[in-house]
Amino acid sequence: MSTYEAYLDGVGRDAMDRCTSCGKCVEACPTAAEIGLDRTASVRIVEELKAVTSGEAYPETAGKWIDACNGSAQCTAACPEQINVRQWMSVARIKKRTGTVPEPERRAVGAQKYRNMAHAMRLLASMQIPSETMKRITARGEGRDSELLFYTGCNVLRTPHIVFNIMDILDTLGVRYDVMGGAANCCGIYQFNEGDTKTHERIAGRTYESFAQTGASKVLTWCPTCQKQFAETRHEAAPRDFGIGHVTGFLADSIERMRPHFVDLPKRRAVLHEHDSLAGVTGNVRRLMAAIPNLEVVEIPQHRDWSYTCQAGKVWPGKVAEIHKLVAEGAASVGADLLVTTYHSCHRQLAGAEAQYPFKVMNFTDLVAEALGKGGRHDWFKQYKLGGDMQQAVELARGYLQQNGVELREEDVATLTAEVFGENGFGGDRAAFEGALRQLATP
Repeated sequence: MSTYEAYLDGVGRDAMDRCTSCGKCVEACPTAAEIGLDRTASVRIVEELKAVTSGEAYPETAGKWIDACNGSAQCTAACPEQINVRQWMSVARIKKRTGTVPEPERRAVGAQKYRNMAHAMRLLASMQIPSETMKRITARGEGRDSELLFYTGCNVLRTPHIVFNIMDILDTLGVRYDVMGGAANCCGIYQFNEGDTKTHERIAGRTYESFAQTGASKVLTWCPTCQKQFAETRHEAAPRDFGIGHVTGFLADSIERMRPHFVDLPKRRAVLHEHDSLAGVTGNVRRLMAAIPNLEVVEIPQHRDWSYTCQAGKVWPGKVAEIHKLVAEGAASVGADLLVTTYHSCHRQLAGAEAQYPFKVMNFTDLVAEALGKGGRHDWFKQYKLGGDMQQAVELARGYLQQNGVELREEDVATLTAEVFGENGFGGDRAAFEGALRQLATP
C-alpha cells in the first residue's frame, strides 16, 4: 500500500470511528431520494457503508447509494459529528471498485475516459486559444516564478474566455501570477473515480509537485473537481508550503482593490445559477456581483443543493434538465437581463439558453472583467452553442488550429458536435455548427 493509499484508508477508518450511525447523511442526500432508497432505513445503510469502507462486504443498497453520489455535500452539512461524508463516500467508491472490478478493467476504463476528455478538450481549446497562450497554460511548473498560481484544471479550456477573464482581472490587480492547466496538469479525477489509485497518484502527484516548483505561495483553483481533489484530499495527504483555495475567494477579498477601476455600466437585473456544495464559492460570487455598479441580483427558486456542478448532467440528464429549465424560466419570469453562471460546466450547458429565452447568459467572470473596463472576452463556445452565422468563428478557429499544430479530421467533426450539442442543456442551431466545422476538416 502506497503512502497515498494509506492516507485514503485512514480517511475511511477515521470516518467509521467517528460515525454514530445516526443516518442523517442518508436522510439529507438528494440522490438517495432520487434513486428511491428507503431513507427510513438510513441507519442500516450507514452500517452497510461501513462494511464497504472496511472492504468486508459490498451490500447492494449501499452500493447503489455510493454509485449515485454526485458530490452535493448535503451529507457533510447534515453530519452531527462533522465528518466530511462526501470525502468518505469517495473513499468508499474506491473500496467498492477495487473490491468488485479487476484492476486491469479499472485501469482501462479510467485511461479511456481520460483520453476522451483530453482529445475533446484539446480540439476545442485549440480552436479558441492562441498558441503562445496555450504553451503558457499547459507548461509544467519548472522554471516559473510566481506569487500566485492560477490553476485552471482541464475542462475549462473548452470555454477559455473564462480563463482569459480571470487573467485580465489578475493583471488589473497587479499581482505577480502564473497560470497552469490542461490535460498534462490533470487532477487525475478519472482514475480516482475508477479506483485506479496507482495511476491517480502518479498523475495528481506530478501536478501537485508542479505547483510547488512554481514557487507560488498560493494556488488558486478554478475547477470545483480539482478543488475537491487537491484541497480536500491531496493537500491533507501531503501538506506543502503553499496554500490552496478557490479563485473566487481571492477575487472576493480583492473587491476594494478593484473598486477604483470600476467603470459606469447600464442598469441590469441578473439571476445567478447556484451550487452550494463547494464551501464559500456561491457567497464569493454573490459578493463580487454585489460590488458591480448598477447590477441587481434577483432571487428565484432553484435547486442549489443538487450537485457540486452541472457536470452531473452526464449521470442525471433528466434531473439536470429539470434544474436548468427551472432556473431559465425563473430568470425569464422576473425579467432578468442576465442569467449568470458560476462554473464552466454550468456555462457550457446554459449558454445556449439565449436561443430560447429573452436574456443573455454570461459567466460571473465576464461581469467582473467588464466592470473593470476590460469588456470581457468573446465567448466563442456560446457562439458555437447558438449556431447561426459561424463564419467569423470558423476563420478564427482555422488560424488557431494552424498555430497549435492541430489538424481537424472528418471524424473530429462528429466528436466536437457531440461535445457541444450532445451534452445536457440548451442549444441553438446544431446543423450550423456542424456545417461550419466541415469547412475546417481535412478530408
